[in-house]
Amino acid sequence: KENVNVKELISKAVEHLLIPMEIKEQTLEINGDENTQFIGDFNWSSEAVTNIIKNCIEHTPSGGKISINFSETPIYTMIKIFDNGIGIHKDDLPYIFNRFFKGKNSDKDSIGIGLAMSKSILQKQGGIIEVKSEKDKGTQFTIKIYKNIV
Repeated sequence: KENVNVKELISKAVEHLLIPMEIKEQTLEINGDENTQFIGDFNWSSEAVTNIIKNCIEHTPSGGKISINFSETPIYTMIKIFDNGIGIHKDDLPYIFNRFFKGKNSDKDSIGIGLAMSKSILQKQGGIIEVKSEKDKGTQFTIKIYKNIV
């Protein structure tokens, strides 16, 4: 475990996703204090965030927007990733973090492992992930990585 700078983490996570976003003419907006950090594994955390952003890209139409906001409190570091895409069907919401689950709006090539892996990676670092979604309005993923407070 090491100090993970969230701005650097997000830069790495989106690095290879910029071309698919450009092809779909999607806008990416990133906001947060550049000193925001947490104690964790940089590479695995990047993988977790990449999977979530990839999911947003796949479910947001051409011309859509993906936003990432991050901040830090004395208790946790928070990363919010949200889109203005098609949303996740309400019947699927309780299951989207289950391995091999493919929701009603899943891409035909989806295996159903990315979000499950993200949740597992974050939990191993003392974090949680939550999701809110509304049909045709978008989805918001909220990651909280808690600090070890003694």
